[in-house]
Amino acid sequence: MKLGLVSDTHVPTSVKRLPRSLLDQLKQAHVDRILHAGDLTSMDVLAALQQIAPTIAVAGNMDPPEVSSAMPKQATIDAAGWKIGLQHGHQRHALQRKYIGQGYDQPEMELFYQAMASQLPDTKIIVFGHFHVPVVKQWQDVLFINPGAIAPSYGRSTFALLELLAPEDLGQTSDRRACLNECRRSTAEAIPLPGVRVEIIELTSIE
Repeated sequence: MKLGLVSDTHVPTSVKRLPRSLLDQLKQAHVDRILHAGDLTSMDVLAALQQIAPTIAVAGNMDPPEVSSAMPKQATIDAAGWKIGLQHGHQRHALQRKYIGQGYDQPEMELFYQAMASQLPDTKIIVFGHFHVPVVKQWQDVLFINPGAIAPSYGRSTFALLELLAPEDLGQTSDRRACLNECRRSTAEAIPLPGVRVEIIELTSIE
């Protein structure tokens, strides 16, 4: 199964519409499902993604009431036997101020990972957004994935592709090593899960 991971589109405040290059690449990848980790800021985003594949989206901290009221704050998805948690990633201010602005590999970020893991229990993969910086990071037994932001941030616009092999099929193919393509800007190390492949893709155009 192949999933497209998207977050922080911020349409139309940062970009007028979803970039054509994003939509084209999701189509060319033949994704089975799309997960949006919040801050759509317009329901037009969900409508456009639904035309490519069934889409699950959660509300972000910047989504206006008419958007946030139409979707949950978090979701748990079963995909190819994997339990995936989806949440934007913003936390209460008192907690968030302790780590916001820190790199993914900084000690303060332990507070974030702990909070997310407790809010999405029993998930092996957690997809989030909010930070506008992509990462693939193994924390304890959970793989955290931030596809980055479609809205241009830190000079980049990125999304991700997540390929999953069902756990019961792991012994039936010759190549069981996960291929993890990490963001160049991240120094965090990712430990691959068998049967999981993640690719962070940078858009060359946001038109």
